[in-house]
Amino acid sequence: MKNLKNVILLSVITGFCFSSAYAQNACSNAALNKPATAVSSYSIEIPSRAVDGDVNTNWCTPGFEGWIQVDLQNQLSVDSLKLHVNQFSPGNTIHEIKISDDMENWILVDTLSGFTFEHQILTVNFHPALSNVRGVMINTISSNSWVAWYEIEVYASSPKPTIIQNGDMLTSSSTINNQWYFNGNAIPDATSQSYTVNGHGDYQVGVSNEYGCESKSEILTITDITLGINEMALMNVKMYPNPANDHILIEGVTKGKIEVLNLQGQVIGCVNIADQKTSVNLSDLSGGVYSIKITTRDGSVVKKLLKQ
Repeated sequence: MKNLKNVILLSVITGFCFSSAYAQNACSNAALNKPATAVSSYSIEIPSRAVDGDVNTNWCTPGFEGWIQVDLQNQLSVDSLKLHVNQFSPGNTIHEIKISDDMENWILVDTLSGFTFEHQILTVNFHPALSNVRGVMINTISSNSWVAWYEIEVYASSPKPTIIQNGDMLTSSSTINNQWYFNGNAIPDATSQSYTVNGHGDYQVGVSNEYGCESKSEILTITDITLGINEMALMNVKMYPNPANDHILIEGVTKGKIEVLNLQGQVIGCVNIADQKTSVNLSDLSGGVYSIKITTRDGSVVKKLLKQ
C-alpha cells in the first residue's frame, strides 16, 4: 500500500455535494456490474444490486451500520463517486469512504456526514485523482435507517497527459487514445501520438480511457515558430506591416510558398514566392487574427498576423 498512501497524502478532496437530481457523467461508471461484497444482506437485496446500473434496485443490510465494497478489477485513477441514497427515514448519517489497491488493505480518504434523505445523490470529487485504486468501500458508521444504497458509481480518469514540443512536432506522453485540440476544438482525425503544428494558437491533447473519460493536457500556446533544418536562414524572413489592412509584404526569401491560415488551422489562401519581396492580398479577409506560414527549402516559419 505504500504507493497508494503517498498518493492520498498528496490528494485534496475538493468537492462533496448533496444533490437530489441525477447528473449524467460524460464517461461511464467503472463500478458497473463489477463484483461487490458487503457485511451482510437483507433478503434479495444483495450487493450486486448496488452496481447493476438500475436505481430502482438496491442493496440493504439489516442494521444501522455496515459496509459494502466494489472490486474494480483493475487499478484505476478515481476522480469522483456518486452514491445514490436509499434511506427510509431522513436524518443525519455518517459514511466513510475507503480505497484499496489490493482489496485487503484499506485507507480512509473521506468521511461524509450530514442530513441525508431518500433518492439523494452524494457526489464526491477528488483533485488530483486518487491513483492505483482497485477497491472502493462505503462504510456507514451511523444511520437512522437500515443501511442501503440504490447505486454506487465510480468514475475513473486517464492520467493527465503532457506535450513535448520539437520544432513543429507535438508529441503526447500517451501512446494511445489521443485527441488533439486547437483553440479548444477537436482537430478532425488528429488522433495519433504526434501532431504537426500548422498555425499559431492554443494546442492541447486529450487522452481517453476504456470508460470514455478524457483528461486533457495543459494548454501549449504556439506563437511565432521557426520550423526547419536551416533556422538561421528562416530568421531573416520579415513580414510587415502588422497589424495590416489589405496587403502584407514578405521579405527575405526568394523561393517557396506563403499560406494564410485561420484560427482553426485551415489554409484559406496561398501565394507562391517568386521574388525577394512578395505581396499578399488580404482584402477578402475579415478582421481578426491569422497565421502566416512561410515555407522554403530551409523549412517553415509561422508568424501571427492581425488583420484590421
